Amino acid sequence: MTLFESCASVAIISTFVVFATPSLIKAREHYQLDQVIRQAAGNMQWTRIKAISRSRDCRMRVSSDTSYVIECLDQAWSADETVVLPQSFRITANAAPEFHKRGNAAPTGTLTIWDSHSHSRQVVVNITGRVRIN
Repeated sequence: MTLFESCASVAIISTFVVFATPSLIKAREHYQLDQVIRQAAGNMQWTRIKAISRSRDCRMRVSSDTSYVIECLDQAWSADETVVLPQSFRITANAAPEFHKRGNAAPTGTLTIWDSHSHSRQVVVNITGRVRIN
């Protein structure tokens, strides 16, 4: 391979990298938000399973804008686990969904998670205890 061919190859590869980098960064950000929302939905489902298996009320409550707590009711609410979101993610909720021993939920609720670019996804819990991601 001659010097000219090498330089041409480097120029072509550099052009592809320059145009592909923003797309790759955006895809990574969407993947990270998807990963965080799936973890929250999985923890919500796990909270429901705890309520059913322990025959007591359990809930997932947002404790700050960067963390949430999974709690079960004995004599009082006791924390089983505290989850801190990765850096640059925020969480809010319109209620703290409580799962009962039959798996149903009351009150129902929606958790919303935002990334640093204000993209958001939601975990929704309905009255039957079904957990879904919007």
